[in-house]
Amino acid sequence: MAKFSIITPQFNSFNLMNRYFDSLLNQTYKDFEVIIVDDCSTDDSYEKLQKLVKISPLNIILKQTLKNSGPGNARNIGIENATGEWITFVDNDDWIEFNLLEKVNNIIEQEKINCIIYDYYIYRDDKIEVSKSMYIDKGGRKSVSDCIMSCRNHTVGKFYKLSECASVRFPDIRKCEDVAYVCQAIEACESVYYFNEPLYYYLQRSMSLSNNKKLDEADMIIAFSILEDKLGEKYPEELKEKSVCDILYGVLLMMCKAGKSNQEIITYINSYEYRYPQWYKCKIIEYLGKGKQIFLFCAKYRFVWGLKVLAYIHSKMV
Repeated sequence: MAKFSIITPQFNSFNLMNRYFDSLLNQTYKDFEVIIVDDCSTDDSYEKLQKLVKISPLNIILKQTLKNSGPGNARNIGIENATGEWITFVDNDDWIEFNLLEKVNNIIEQEKINCIIYDYYIYRDDKIEVSKSMYIDKGGRKSVSDCIMSCRNHTVGKFYKLSECASVRFPDIRKCEDVAYVCQAIEACESVYYFNEPLYYYLQRSMSLSNNKKLDEADMIIAFSILEDKLGEKYPEELKEKSVCDILYGVLLMMCKAGKSNQEIITYINSYEYRYPQWYKCKIIEYLGKGKQIFLFCAKYRFVWGLKVLAYIHSKMV
């Protein structure tokens, strides 16, 4: 049994994995396995991975999905095949600091916790900026309540003790699957430590799945409804806080980028406000960036033209 299982979905991206493999080969802590799940690549990525597994000094387990189903299903296969005490997710075109596993292991030994959240860098057009994994970014031990309200949805930037969250799975949707998974896994782990240091490099590509404008907001709404079903009774106020970022800001951003009509956008805001009245009093808003705060101000007063202008600016930035 390895200490860590690093789970990576992959689709047509072998040519982007050089920095990924380099960061794993040079880890200062060596007790880990790598589980790569090919999501039925249509190029020669899977064949190249098969050849690499045979010669790599890394302990690599290579699996393949039965059909192309998206990263959530691939990660589920990784979870099912993990033998490590801890699991974490690294995307195939990203990479990690050489001492990530060593630092995480030190925290595990010192803090005796079941989940670790850490920060990351966004790498875009040869520029790097720090991004926080918690909106309220004070480090240290965190309650599940704090995490549900403040933790960002990214699958990456987290470690989970597998024995605590082995039954948690990504839902069968192609986008926003992390929205449903992360909070459930954190809740299952119960004890959480936030290590507010960036140790992961997230490559932001304009052609990535998360930037695919053809995918509408339905998956985000489905993912959040799963959380409401699973955690709503126990954490109603926390989910109200979280909903501001996910199914108000997030959904409206996707609707605007998809060119939805003004009436469709206003109708959605009305339905959201019916579900979460006085959302604009949520304290999470004060921790969001100015851009998001202005966007939410426009939502509150139904300034749809403002929402669409801000969404256009956002699309140019990412």
